Amino acid sequence: MKKVFFMVVLLGFIYQIAKPVAAADSTVIGSWKCAVIDVPYEYSNSIITFAGKEEDLTGVVKFDDGQEVKLSTVKYTNSQLVLTLYVEGYEITVDGKVAGTKITGTADTPDGKVTFTATKVVEKKK
Repeated sequence: MKKVFFMVVLLGFIYQIAKPVAAADSTVIGSWKCAVIDVPYEYSNSIITFAGKEEDLTGVVKFDDGQEVKLSTVKYTNSQLVLTLYVEGYEITVDGKVAGTKITGTADTPDGKVTFTATKVVEKKK
């Protein structure tokens, strides 16, 4: 009986430790602080927020000046994130690689490709 109890406690402990780590590293859902190089100042910093399920994501970009732009498409497969949005009438395609709490990649703009980085915003517990 002690062995069964010990195994149940051990499995529960392992599950609780492994579950949050795996979820945090594998998901894009939530907010990301993004910085883009070689773009006009008003578009250089933003918060990208993804919602929904990973197979059916939606999102919005909020620039530092308060402007919000809805993401037209969001595709996330095998750590690869591809999304599109329209800024000033131009379609911008973003292609990034998710690695834990970081996303790095490029955005294809009318003026050419630019690089970006994003860091997941960790919500503080209350």
